[in-house]
Amino acid sequence: MRAASGANAQPWEYVLIAPGPARDAIRQACEAADAEFHRRSPEWLQQFFAAHEITPVKEFCRDAPWLVAVFGRRDLPFWLQGVWLSIGNFINALEMEGLHSLTYTPTLGRDFNRLLGVNEEWSCQAVLPVGYGQPAEELRPRPRLGPSDKARVVAADGKLLPFAARLPFEP
Repeated sequence: MRAASGANAQPWEYVLIAPGPARDAIRQACEAADAEFHRRSPEWLQQFFAAHEITPVKEFCRDAPWLVAVFGRRDLPFWLQGVWLSIGNFINALEMEGLHSLTYTPTLGRDFNRLLGVNEEWSCQAVLPVGYGQPAEELRPRPRLGPSDKARVVAADGKLLPFAARLPFEP
């Protein structure tokens, strides 16, 4: 909740969803939205989904101890950036407490807002499953690129240079 936001507008609303009957409707809405998104996706994106084992099936909507739906208030300036800064902070805070989550970003309409009792003018940006991992579960982290692969430096002369993975004040 302490994320930076333009003019401190805090354009987000978090809705915590306990296990219960509403979860069936939430899962149906998420799976229907994803099935349509996958169907309309270009071939290259469908290949990406297959390579990363991303399907429209959202078992976490049923299985996670908690779901957190994060909404953004579209009528405020810089709302989208503020909402996503808050989501990043939220996930980092969960990890510090030993909890796990992931960012699931469904394309959900106003019916979803009505289902949860959220103002229809707000936009659902993410549905986050929250819980502890299974003790015997083997986590398979995906490969990550390092700073030298994802960052560049604009030198004083304006040239774009590779980033040396060291602090600027190191010898």
